[in-house]
Amino acid sequence: MKKVKLGIYLEEDEYRQRFTCYFMNHYKDQIEIYIYTDMEQLLQAAGGTIDVALAEETDCWNREDIPLVQLVDETPLQTEEGVFYVEKYQEINKIVDEILKHVGSEVKNLHNEGSINGSTRVIGIYSLADNQYQLPFAMTLGSIMGEEAKVLVIDFQENSGLSKVLESQDGHNLEEILTMAESGRFSANRINACITHLEKVDYVYPISNTECLCDIDTVICNNLMQIVCQELQYDVVIISMGARFKGFFDILNRCAEIFVVQRKGGIGQWREYESTEELMTRGYKEVLERIRIIEPPIVTSTVNTCERLAEQWKWNEFGDIIRSLVKGVSCAG
Repeated sequence: MKKVKLGIYLEEDEYRQRFTCYFMNHYKDQIEIYIYTDMEQLLQAAGGTIDVALAEETDCWNREDIPLVQLVDETPLQTEEGVFYVEKYQEINKIVDEILKHVGSEVKNLHNEGSINGSTRVIGIYSLADNQYQLPFAMTLGSIMGEEAKVLVIDFQENSGLSKVLESQDGHNLEEILTMAESGRFSANRINACITHLEKVDYVYPISNTECLCDIDTVICNNLMQIVCQELQYDVVIISMGARFKGFFDILNRCAEIFVVQRKGGIGQWREYESTEELMTRGYKEVLERIRIIEPPIVTSTVNTCERLAEQWKWNEFGDIIRSLVKGVSCAG
């Protein structure tokens, strides 16, 4: 993927250091930074070296073909062609949003054409009872499929523990991707900032404000599927479901396979019965045909982390069962 080339001229040393450190920590894979010691150098670089410029207040910008994002204490009343004003003292990720907004090839609009899933195989996972094993199962499944495919795991659960597994960063997570899905406009660089890599599998950083999960409706679901399936071009997307948000059944309906993680007997069988009845009532008989009940093995020893449990499952008999379940099943459109 082509990186955005950002030219920077900032006179204040402390602010420049803080700004560039943030970029190196969060955007080094998406943005190349070019730092200049005076405005004349920045103007010369605009002739071909950079895609967008960032500077403090200046009145000598004369490049209409290269956008300038200008840091100001207060937005001026009069604007200038090709210059975009943003407040200097605010969260840096918001300034980044403003920078990427003005890189023409970076921000895209979604256009629904053909199958939303494309060629991507979407797999859903949820639990009706005892869902503490849902996350390690999703990690085990992702690790197994990641041996031969490009896999993305998205966790819609509330407080699943994934943030502890990934040591989640602040500012870039599932909430940002959902916001882009809601608007129908997205930035590949911003999405990549919300994704991390672990053991051959990509994970979306989990949402921090779990109340936002309740607002996921059909439109957001459709746009989200288009972004991760068509635009990011993953072979497999594994979605670990949480509570019944508005688009819950829309997501299930797009899954090639659905795994319900629960133990046999107990209260789970009654919840399974009611869930089946609800799917039938809503007209999702075909969804029922794609559901498979997965009974996780009894854990006899103390396991303190999801990663360790997923690693154990991957290489024991349970891992062999998972391999046989996912082998050679085609994608649902």
